[in-house]
Amino acid sequence: MLHGGLFSKDGVTLDDIRKIDRHARRQPANEGLVNEMLWTDPQPNPGRGPSKRGVGLQFGPDITKAFCDANGLDAVIRSHEVRMGGYEVEHNNRLITVFSAPNYW
Repeated sequence: MLHGGLFSKDGVTLDDIRKIDRHARRQPANEGLVNEMLWTDPQPNPGRGPSKRGVGLQFGPDITKAFCDANGLDAVIRSHEVRMGGYEVEHNNRLITVFSAPNYW
């Protein structure tokens, strides 16, 4: 499970993620895998695009499919954005956002 989403480059593996020393810094860097795992969001269109947040990027269903296929995953689960029903399944059922916070607004 990720907080945000996927990456600005192809070829990132689960082993790359496992190698990250999560305790090396108190705050994540302004770029790199940790930053992208925190701040990227899905988009309905293929490819990658600029982030609506001004940090990270947006990624399409083709990026999700490639990541899942390369890493032997059925889907990616994330929790970065409010979904009014508590969750949303997108990117051809390969990306699930789970975030239910009734008093968030």
